[in-house]
Amino acid sequence: MKNLRLVSAVLISFVLGIAVARGVLNKGVGKNSEADTRHKEEAAELSLSEESQELINLKTAITRLSVFKKMVSVFGQIAQDVQTSVHVVSPVTGTIIDVKAQIGSSVKKDEILCVVSKINGETSPYEVKAPIAGTVIGAFAKANDRVDTVSSIYTIADLTKLWATLEVYEKDIAEIRLGQKVSARAVAYPDKVFEGEIVFISPRVDETSHTIKIRVIVDNKDMLLKLGMFISGDIISEGEEKYLSVPADAVQTMGEDRIVFLKTEGNKFVVRKIKVKAETEEEVFIDNVSSQEETTRIKEGDEVAVEGAFLLKSELLKGELEEE
Repeated sequence: MKNLRLVSAVLISFVLGIAVARGVLNKGVGKNSEADTRHKEEAAELSLSEESQELINLKTAITRLSVFKKMVSVFGQIAQDVQTSVHVVSPVTGTIIDVKAQIGSSVKKDEILCVVSKINGETSPYEVKAPIAGTVIGAFAKANDRVDTVSSIYTIADLTKLWATLEVYEKDIAEIRLGQKVSARAVAYPDKVFEGEIVFISPRVDETSHTIKIRVIVDNKDMLLKLGMFISGDIISEGEEKYLSVPADAVQTMGEDRIVFLKTEGNKFVVRKIKVKAETEEEVFIDNVSSQEETTRIKEGDEVAVEGAFLLKSELLKGELEEE
């Protein structure tokens, strides 16, 4: 598999080497001034035919104005208690004659948990059914045990949504609001994101850790998270100000610069340096400062390379090496 990927990369690089022509950068004679060097860098461009774009599966996206988002890191633990649980009792006083559910059993609403024979000798047994769908987290009786109409036989919990207690550093609390979304992760599932929502913010600051506890309801529809499990996460804090944004894959790093490839007429891709205001895993927000040249500033509605942008970067770097 590794050899196949290597061969594919070599073939793509070979095709690009033929199909991609690096633009003329107005290379003057003698030592360039700083302004000339900057102009040269901004003028760097690549020309890529439509056939070559299809070959490398190049995709583009339109720049847009988006509400600025800030990610606040938090840490904590899934609670030992659950949001929704029900204690199940027998409808009659009697003896359990058949047990169908055990601790850990997943049950549907109205599914039979056990069967009870009434104590006065009636022949018709009584079925004890699950009042909700969920997981049996408590079973307090077994076959042949006497039961009454007061004592709990089972506890059933809905584990598809769990409580989590998270801690926010004091310096970040101004960014936290009820109803904000939380993206949580567990060590056991590093590539899995569990979505949650803030439902409570403590009015008290912990004197030792200088953190504020918040309570979150976390979606656990796949039943992967366990009670008491440690988690970390990010709270998505949205501001009111809008910034130009592009998909994260569109932004490449060259030395100390962050760049995008702006698509222009004639299937050309021009390098544009950007200043990053903030970024998430999916999106990069551009600080389009007024000090930038109007002619080189990224604007709303511009088209930039996303998938395959790293190949354009590789070709650009190769062209620079060939010039040296």
